Amino acid sequence: MSDRYAIVIDGTASLPPGMDRELDIRPLPLHVDIGNDSYTSGVDLTAEEFYKKIAAPGVKPGTSQPSMGECREVYDTLIAEGTKKMIVLTIANELSGTYSVASATAQQVDDARIEVVDTRTLAGAIALIGTACARARRDGRPFEDAVRLARRLSGKVHLLAAADVLEYLKRSGRISGGAALFGSLLAVKPILEVEDGVVAPIDRVRTREKATARLKELIEERLPPGSRVNACTLHTNDPERALALADWAQARFHCVEHWMVEAGPVIGARAGPGVIGLCWYRSEDAL
Repeated sequence: MSDRYAIVIDGTASLPPGMDRELDIRPLPLHVDIGNDSYTSGVDLTAEEFYKKIAAPGVKPGTSQPSMGECREVYDTLIAEGTKKMIVLTIANELSGTYSVASATAQQVDDARIEVVDTRTLAGAIALIGTACARARRDGRPFEDAVRLARRLSGKVHLLAAADVLEYLKRSGRISGGAALFGSLLAVKPILEVEDGVVAPIDRVRTREKATARLKELIEERLPPGSRVNACTLHTNDPERALALADWAQARFHCVEHWMVEAGPVIGARAGPGVIGLCWYRSEDAL
């Protein structure tokens, strides 16, 4: 009998509709705060609804981590289904308190083994680790193998993105070296890299077209054309530009796995609309 275990990803992770059910990947809720109202991403707030709400003048969305009670509810639901082992994949600890809350809650659970993994990243990069673990489970690999795989991929999934609006990034307070970027009076489009839990601007250009071109150049500096990769293209309310990037990536690299997805309200609240990006890891890193 194959090892039975659950895979849980936090609410910043980006999976296409239906993939969570297909691979049986469970969500850990994260919240978006708009005015006096708090919503759970993917439960009572869709991406479309979110962007409509923040289009109103003066709206400044925020985000909040799950409570210990919400984490416990996720764990208890899985235990009630007969699952005694879980891998919980969270956003980097520097970017959210989710890892701390999920870990503290796991320590209170006596009747299950729960491995909480700080993925050192966010968004689609977390989702790629989740799908790698789901495939390992589908292939009959034991829980310990899947945990090792999750820890090995953590910090190895690259994420490069071009942002369109500075105000959301500035308000998030999560951009390393952001003072110089935000001190500029120019209408710049920053290129951001997520590396080992740090989101940092690595370049900036003046137009969206130049941002897309520069993003591709920076990806190719890190990944030779033809490389075998597992990848996903993400965006915040900009599907046309994301589709063009996705087509380019699939033509340029050997994508063993690829999907395109809206990053969702939590990422949208932190980065604003108009972001496009590519997440990837080299396929050999998952072997």
